[in-house]
Amino acid sequence: MITNTLKQIADAKSKLASLEKKAAAEMASKLSSLHKDLGFGSRQELIAALSSLGKAPGKKRGPKPKKKAVKAAKKPVKAAKKAPAVKKKRAKRTRITDELKAKVIAAVKSGEKGAAVAKKFGISVPSLQNIKKAAGLTKPRS
Repeated sequence: MITNTLKQIADAKSKLASLEKKAAAEMASKLSSLHKDLGFGSRQELIAALSSLGKAPGKKRGPKPKKKAVKAAKKPVKAAKKAPAVKKKRAKRTRITDELKAKVIAAVKSGEKGAAVAKKFGISVPSLQNIKKAAGLTKPRS
């Protein structure tokens, strides 16, 4: 009974594989003659026609320029009075491991202030509050 079922599955798989090959061959033949069916002399003509459909007249692709850049482009360039502003890099995110949590809890239990503990371990005050809450060191709301 099981061997009969396995044989049927194998037959179905082989039939599926042959049908997939047949479908791929049909698709390839239809694609190879698609330009002729649509009235184009070559594939390149079809590709060019399709490419021209994607371009709207007067519109450029890509992100829009920022307003400051547009204003700067309209105004004449003057001598710079200020040094260019240096952007601050964002701080790397601290991974809060179990070891770090244990150190934070110990520091809080020793009586240090929350903001000082957060700064000491490089975590945010809300993260510190979450650690304290998980450890049961906060008072429940009444």
